[in-house]
Amino acid sequence: MLVRLVVWVVLALAATVSAQAATLQKLHVKEGTLYFADGTEALLWGVNFQPSLFWEYRRMARHGLHKPFDMAKYKAMIDEGFDEIQRMDCNLIRIHIATSDITDTEGKLVENQWLDSLDYVITSAEQREIYVSLSFLNNIGAMDGSFVSKNAMKKADWMVDPDFMAMADSYIRQLLNRRNQYSEGQLYKNSPALAIVEPINEPAYFNHQNITQFPQCNEVYRTWLTQNDKQDTEENFLAFRYENTKDYVNRMVKLFRQEEVTAPMAWSLEWPRAIEWTGEDVFCAAADSDAELISICFYPGQFESHNKRGEAMKEVGETNFLPYLQRTYDDRKYHGWLLEDRFKNKARVVYEFETFHNQTSYLYPAMAKLFRSLGIQAASMWTYILPGQAEYTAAPHNLNLKTTPNKAAAFMAAGQVMRSEPRFKHYETKSETDDHFQHASLSYQHGCSAFADDETLIYSETMPDEFTQHLLDGQTDFKRIVGRGDSPLASYGGTGLYFIETTGENRLQIQILPDANFVVPHYRPNKIGEIAVRLSTDQSHTFELKMPGLNDRSKVFQMTTGKREPVIRTPDGLRFEAKPGERYEIER
Repeated sequence: MLVRLVVWVVLALAATVSAQAATLQKLHVKEGTLYFADGTEALLWGVNFQPSLFWEYRRMARHGLHKPFDMAKYKAMIDEGFDEIQRMDCNLIRIHIATSDITDTEGKLVENQWLDSLDYVITSAEQREIYVSLSFLNNIGAMDGSFVSKNAMKKADWMVDPDFMAMADSYIRQLLNRRNQYSEGQLYKNSPALAIVEPINEPAYFNHQNITQFPQCNEVYRTWLTQNDKQDTEENFLAFRYENTKDYVNRMVKLFRQEEVTAPMAWSLEWPRAIEWTGEDVFCAAADSDAELISICFYPGQFESHNKRGEAMKEVGETNFLPYLQRTYDDRKYHGWLLEDRFKNKARVVYEFETFHNQTSYLYPAMAKLFRSLGIQAASMWTYILPGQAEYTAAPHNLNLKTTPNKAAAFMAAGQVMRSEPRFKHYETKSETDDHFQHASLSYQHGCSAFADDETLIYSETMPDEFTQHLLDGQTDFKRIVGRGDSPLASYGGTGLYFIETTGENRLQIQILPDANFVVPHYRPNKIGEIAVRLSTDQSHTFELKMPGLNDRSKVFQMTTGKREPVIRTPDGLRFEAKPGERYEIER
């Protein structure tokens, strides 16, 4: 049985970003910067965390998981998931609500296991001092029986149809005023964890042609033409769409303020090139609106993977996307527009990001560096796969501490990059294939990344020589090491991550995660009931420590059972046979 992770969280925050206080704080925006209540600049790093999605449950149920549904076991899975993301230094989760899971045809809340699990996740976040970003309206997995239609095209009427807007307003107010059964009846809107609210996940917009397919919405447009004494032209439609979008955003800002929600509201401007595909008017409306936050997403490889399968998909994962990141910064049609003066009074966050169909580990730190260059203060990866489910997940969006160990280490390194890099620094890499900057190294050719500062060393694969030369420069004393493979300070033959932490003046503690091996290639979907990643604790591997202060008198103990069982070590250096899933203690 796999050992449940114990949480030791050490955050290395650089002087450019102030540390989060020990307790959750309210957030606010001032002059385009997101601040904690104590006036320090906010920095939030985390994942989309989705046990309250029936859509997520359904894709796991097809593999035979959670049958029959057992809420106690489901909560235990949620608890373990929180343990894992805390181990990965997350202080933010985004909850992407599938509106149809919890509403009826009139927009009224329906009591069910998904609302129950939403209560539980929010309370758990409060207890663990993790911030929450809530996205209220979405049609993901939409089913009959809700006021949200599964017709993707109907998403465009959410900001235009008066009847839908009234039901949506009511639903949002109901959820904000819901009493959380796990927080002694505390209202959602009063949760100390609530950091960001987002009315619509990825809003959609009519164009001049397709609005005619929706009579109520077309009537709104025709009324606007009459009231403004205008003709039905493309130019006037775009003027209508600008005004309507701005009015809707302001309507939502007003709704949250009326409900006395202190969390700032984000408006989504979505993918790179959305300004090209959606239209300049939509971006002008957002810039001119009362929204304090702008949110974007970022998926290198998403466009390239469109309509591809098999080996073609493998090629997507093997593509070098560092030039794409550079273009995203340089080209206003991608995300360069964020640097324009009209957005300088808006704080900005990344609501979703991922290395699309890519299981290498060089991109996360590069993306974090790009985010900071664009002024980003919060980012949440889509999507964290929960324990017990991750073994069955072969998908373009895939992160888990155990089943994707190299990506998990890179994600942790990226979090440290977010904390150490200043905002709005010009983005560029040393070359089109690698980068070495303040505390980080990454390489497309080696498919890996690493981070090092005065206290923490993280590497996603065996460290290349150029990483060692750039990052260590003779440094051997770290309070925490997280790695996979080998470094000048530690070597391990297994495929899982290991954590080495200083627990006392003369003691180290080592936690080794299970071996993880892809059974199904990551670019191919797994069949029903087919394990995609096999976790194993059966095979021991040689572990070697090369840290200062270790000598022939140093002792190794196995600690998993709660007892200090001596472990045989080799006489020529501190080497011993280590078993995945176990915990060890070293006495110098």
